[in-house]
Amino acid sequence: MSSLKLLHLTFAGAGKETAQVAFGSRLTVVYGASDTGKSFVTEAIDYMLGARRLNVIPEAEGYSQILLGLALPDGSVITLMRAPRSSRISVFEDDLRELVYRAPDLVLSAHHTPRSSKNLSRFLLERLGLGGALISTNDSGGTKLLGFRDLLHLCLISETRMVSKVSPVLRTSGPSGQTAHKSVLKLLLTGAGEQAAATRPNASQRRVHKGKIDLLDKLILDLQQQLTNHGANQTALEEQLRRIITHLDARAVSLRDVTARHSAAAEKRATLSVGLGRYTERLAEVDDLLGRFELLRSQYESDLARLAMISEAGGLLGYFHTGTCVFCGAEPEHQRTGHDEQETTALHTAVAAETTKTQHLLSDLLVTIEGLRAQRQDLADQRGAALAQAEAADREITRIEDEELRPLQNEATELMTARSRVERELGLHTRIQELEEVRAGLVADGALPSGRPSGSIPASTVVDFEQTIQRTLDAWQVRRAGEVSYDQYSAELSLGDRPRAGRGKGMRAVLHAGFAVALADFCLRRDHSHPGFVVLDSPLVTYRAPGGRDAALPEGVRHHFYRHLFTDFAGQAIIVENDDPPADIVEQAQVYLFTREPHSQRFGFFPAGPGHSPTPSDE
Repeated sequence: MSSLKLLHLTFAGAGKETAQVAFGSRLTVVYGASDTGKSFVTEAIDYMLGARRLNVIPEAEGYSQILLGLALPDGSVITLMRAPRSSRISVFEDDLRELVYRAPDLVLSAHHTPRSSKNLSRFLLERLGLGGALISTNDSGGTKLLGFRDLLHLCLISETRMVSKVSPVLRTSGPSGQTAHKSVLKLLLTGAGEQAAATRPNASQRRVHKGKIDLLDKLILDLQQQLTNHGANQTALEEQLRRIITHLDARAVSLRDVTARHSAAAEKRATLSVGLGRYTERLAEVDDLLGRFELLRSQYESDLARLAMISEAGGLLGYFHTGTCVFCGAEPEHQRTGHDEQETTALHTAVAAETTKTQHLLSDLLVTIEGLRAQRQDLADQRGAALAQAEAADREITRIEDEELRPLQNEATELMTARSRVERELGLHTRIQELEEVRAGLVADGALPSGRPSGSIPASTVVDFEQTIQRTLDAWQVRRAGEVSYDQYSAELSLGDRPRAGRGKGMRAVLHAGFAVALADFCLRRDHSHPGFVVLDSPLVTYRAPGGRDAALPEGVRHHFYRHLFTDFAGQAIIVENDDPPADIVEQAQVYLFTREPHSQRFGFFPAGPGHSPTPSDE
């Protein structure tokens, strides 16, 4: 049986704790909450098997090596090693699961090209017995060499493609490449590729090819003229982008720190402004009271002056002496005993009492005024201190803005501009490389004379494959209204009278998963070449049983799905899901729970710190 087996996916870096997922020989389940790095496992496997780039998540920063262990059809074990942003893959003839320091046994290009055999695609295809296999490129008999990526999209299904309306056979919805995609399925189902052209292209086909090549040359030249840094190749630009992103991350940390200090200073200034307002309001109240009390003091002093004048005038006018009564005019002989003394004493007593009362009031008022003046001075001192603090806060805010915040913002803007420029350059390089590969394919592919259509899949083989899909869905206990059918001309998979594209995304995902599993099972049980594994990202999370839109996924489907893959599937299955697998699967298969909760079994794909190493249940 010509198939591969995934052994482990490992991220290693100097000074970093190794992050690793070891795959079971039959079934591996990675499950847990969203945003814990589950889909990153799928993307990393795809990257290690030839994808052009990997969207590196923040937790992966600092890891310089990605290792993928593979068991080859002959039983030997190799380890593929690739840097996060590299177009080269190192091959080691050993099972390595730690940071690698020694030289590789072989270095390959990560990208398939028909011009060279030193690439990962040709390396793996030769081990699968598909080296030199041809697939159709058009209905006129054009062929090209099979690439490993042509096979991988049939067995490694991302979450997006799982629910896509595009047929499981095709990689894109556009018409380009559909013939090749259908031809790949034919190769797997029949075990035989297309035959090489027996004749050379005719004159008409050569003219068409020359026109296509001329057009591609013009497009490539136009893209090359758009490059602003002609001396920098793709690898140099990728390294430059990595440095820019590193600097951006560092500036982002600094910017957060400076912004936090700026916000704290602004908040302190706002608090001081409130305090200054209160001090100003209180001082105004005290000044108003002092003004009123000064008026009252003046009144008291005026009253005392008038009383003193009355007392003095009474003494001068004899109000307070014996003789003719100044009040009634009676002569002394006519006055009763004590007459004048009563009158003068009453007046004098009244003046003295009023004077004493007024002096007491004035004394109390002076004490109050002195207390208010002391209070005002204290308030003025506090306001002065608060004003000094406010001025210091203003200076600090201005300093942070001028010396720290604005320079960091300007530097971040420059880095973002540089990042956009480098990413644009990388995009141009990628597009140029894609066009050059198409051009090389046109040069390498021999056009066949018109009128020779590509071969179709025998009807009996299609029927056998349809029945394999049906048995797979039945084993999962998926309720289906009708038989499964595959139209090899439209590449459409249908269930009953409705095509897969016309179903809800839950049923589309289950049908896509069933197609991929059935295809692997069909090939492996007939000793046809196949990668030997399926990687399915979220095949069940959106599925609901017919007639129960809001009902939860039936436990029976989930149980039988995992049970079938563990016991009856001929290949190796890696499932990425949100929901928990059945308890018996957790005990028997290789299972990882990814979570963001501290002190859990597995804190995401990357270790969160000491004590967070992978502890799967062994198969």
